[in-house]
Amino acid sequence: MRYIPKPDYSSALTLLEDAQKKMREAGISELYEHFHEKEQLNSILREEQKLICCYCQRRIDHFQGDNERGSHNEHFEPEKGDNARTDLQLDYKNLYACCNASKGFEKRLQHCGEHKGSDVINRNFLAMRDCSEYFKYNTNGEILPQCSMNSFKEICEHRESLTDIQRDALQMIEVLNLNVDSLTEFRRNVQADVFKFALNKSQKQLEYKAQLLNTERKEYVQMVDMVLFFLKVFSQKAAR
Repeated sequence: MRYIPKPDYSSALTLLEDAQKKMREAGISELYEHFHEKEQLNSILREEQKLICCYCQRRIDHFQGDNERGSHNEHFEPEKGDNARTDLQLDYKNLYACCNASKGFEKRLQHCGEHKGSDVINRNFLAMRDCSEYFKYNTNGEILPQCSMNSFKEICEHRESLTDIQRDALQMIEVLNLNVDSLTEFRRNVQADVFKFALNKSQKQLEYKAQLLNTERKEYVQMVDMVLFFLKVFSQKAAR
């Protein structure tokens, strides 16, 4: 999980504000369904996120289309349903680019925005600068709240022992179904490449690689925060 900046100078913000102004002048409700620049917005959001899904961090490189690498404009606070926030439908800070990888799957196999639907996530970690500090990963390919336990099953069984922010991190993982089999398998495959790269590397080499990945200007590697997590683990071991 990664902090996603929402700068005041974003062209997405300008696009949304201009559209809302036109809707007001035309006497039209300021709703997402009346917004006609969805594909242009998605292109900007993808670029700002450096071509990874806001939730699972898999590659996204186009709007809608096929499931593989396709994406949609995700409303963090729900657009529709019982929990809909119509006042935030065109709020730049509530909009992200999210993968379509599980679109059309049965509910238990879905993840990210497809699984979330109109559910509410208690805390928007994506808006927190230290977002990545609240999550960790294990070698089974699971994403976990940062805590002393090291498996998703164990954490779910002992959630009462978690702090408030750890419970919120767990709730976000559950609402997005980020430990669905397809994602844990994908993470394990990425891990294999990371572990192979890290073999016999010095602390300096590992830290340099992490710095390059973390400051990439055009696109992040898939699962970038998991990759950085394990590079840090190997770097700490190399320092001993």
